[in-house]
Amino acid sequence: MKNCVNTVKYALPLIVLAIILSGASPSYPEEKLCDFSIEKEKMVMKDGTGIAMTYYLPRAAGPGERFPVVFELLPYRKDDIFAMRDFSLYAYFARRGIVMAKADVRGTGSSDGAIPEKEYSDQELDDAVELIDRLSKKPWSNGRVGMWGISWSGFNAIQVAMRRPPALKAILAADASDDLYHDDVHYIDGIFHIDEYELSIENDLILPRSPLYPVDEDYFRDRFERYPWFLTYKKNQTDGPFWRRNSLRWQYQKLAVPAFLIGGLADGYRDSIPRMLTHCTVPMRALLGPWNHAWPDDGVPGPVIEWRDEAVQWWKSLLGEGKELASPLSPLAVYVRHGDPPDEKLESAKGSWVAERYPLSEVRWKRLYLNGSHTLRAAPEKKMVHRLSYRPGAGTACGYWWGEATGDMSRDDGAALVYDSEVLAKDIEIIGIPQAHLRVSSSAKLAHWVVRLEDIFPDGRVALVTGAVQNGSQIKSRVSPGYLERDKTYDINLPLHFTTWTFRPGHRIRVAVTNAQFPMIWPTPYPMTTCLVMGSGATSIDLPVTSGNAHKGLSFKSPQPREEMPFSKYLPAKWPKSHKVIDNLETSEIAIEFEGERALEHEGNTYSTLVKTIYSTNERNPADSSFHGEAESDVKLLTGNRRLSVSTFIDVSSDERSFLITFTRRISENGELKREKTWKESIPRMFQ
Repeated sequence: MKNCVNTVKYALPLIVLAIILSGASPSYPEEKLCDFSIEKEKMVMKDGTGIAMTYYLPRAAGPGERFPVVFELLPYRKDDIFAMRDFSLYAYFARRGIVMAKADVRGTGSSDGAIPEKEYSDQELDDAVELIDRLSKKPWSNGRVGMWGISWSGFNAIQVAMRRPPALKAILAADASDDLYHDDVHYIDGIFHIDEYELSIENDLILPRSPLYPVDEDYFRDRFERYPWFLTYKKNQTDGPFWRRNSLRWQYQKLAVPAFLIGGLADGYRDSIPRMLTHCTVPMRALLGPWNHAWPDDGVPGPVIEWRDEAVQWWKSLLGEGKELASPLSPLAVYVRHGDPPDEKLESAKGSWVAERYPLSEVRWKRLYLNGSHTLRAAPEKKMVHRLSYRPGAGTACGYWWGEATGDMSRDDGAALVYDSEVLAKDIEIIGIPQAHLRVSSSAKLAHWVVRLEDIFPDGRVALVTGAVQNGSQIKSRVSPGYLERDKTYDINLPLHFTTWTFRPGHRIRVAVTNAQFPMIWPTPYPMTTCLVMGSGATSIDLPVTSGNAHKGLSFKSPQPREEMPFSKYLPAKWPKSHKVIDNLETSEIAIEFEGERALEHEGNTYSTLVKTIYSTNERNPADSSFHGEAESDVKLLTGNRRLSVSTFIDVSSDERSFLITFTRRISENGELKREKTWKESIPRMFQ
């Protein structure tokens, strides 16, 4: 069988693929693969703006052969920073007879126009609808288009599908959410959050347009001077039309095409999968593994699996050949974790794959009551009230969002009210969304309640299973929040984030309740004492218990190596480079410092980014909290021996009433500062 080569620029066999085709990987039968070429164009939209496109085009076997088209739309710079990523992902599908089309969002990367006013703007979604129509009419297209992607491009695949462009026949969305306010990085669980991602994307957006990287007045007008997204999002602190207009969660009937969903138990966006399986009526498939925010073949923790064969079947069935899907997914393939001990560097999670329908029919809800004796029991004990002094810097072991691998949770539990079950005599397996019920009060007008479900190992180590946070102002309504009445009792019903876990014999189940999860959520501003009422039956947790014997087991192949892009490479760099928690007992300040770097070489140019963040809060005065972030990206261009550097600095501090934000951009060329711009704003705290 002939070697497949990239015929556009690099006419040489690829070593990784040659190994596969030689039979060195016995897990895979020989496939009939085709050559492909890479072509680029500037597609002029109806308003005259040029959108930069890249096509991975399978070579036709004969005149008139047409292919299905799969489209991705991102602001992540397809021609430089993301070129290697795209090649390693798209080549697999192009070699199997699918056109892969990629566009830079207008105003980003190689596209013309101005940066949109926000993520998933109407302009972005309108462009996607027009691009899908244009792609369906290309001479190599069979007229049927799919939209796909991970994270951003999973988000906009869902939102574009809601607009129902006629040529769009299916989507594949990985690590994406149907709820833009509650689940995205701007307001985790509906609470003010600052994420490293927000800093990084702001910095990438102001890189000049590739491939010439002009630093001219058009650049300053359309990119550098554009109002920061960060400020827009921090002004929209409450749920409502800004968030819900394009959130599928409030309008499931708008999804009218089949959807293949991929998620990870260590990813912050996983809850959309069970919700969409429950409420959408279109054909759906879902793959939910142990990984973080990544594709199933390169996620952490493993085990990683081959998923692209499933995706090829999905696309060819719905966009091409019309064959029935010969797939083990039916319709939810989920990894049931067997319960690993706490490990911040966990590489592979113990567990097994099972096939289920969701909602699971065999779930037996097990209610455990939080009692005054700090126990979890099947029945409530006498009424008792537990009080907790607010420690705004608590919760650092949980990381930056729900799902990250954590170390021993014992240090966080020391600042929480904890309730432990008896030692278990047999396995308890859960799959689903545990439901916490709390009866609470607060001495301050604003408090948040954190609930964590944990596993206590026989040696005393504590592993995080899942959790969630309730913004106290949203107990009655997300869209009409209000302050708490001091010392008034409220009932909270809080869904925890989707999880799978097996509590083993000899272990105990723990529920931890606290009012802080730093730096994941910004501290509420008032010193306070909160109360948790036990014994009335109102304070409990419901666990979705399943029977392991009822599952249909699944197995997946190990992933094939991804095809590497010739003459491009990732350079030595570490992400994260450092991460530390600093607890200053003299000043009562707690700080979290992070540093990470990325670097690559592509077509003779080098691209590097350094990101630093510092979060801090004060245990005595929680209103005095702050964030400092800085990102710097250097581009060293072979042509013209130019060096460009763009930098973004974000400083946020708070008091009881406001967030004080200073946002600064800089661009330098060959060491000379070309321009600097700063925005300073005081933004009122709105139930945050």
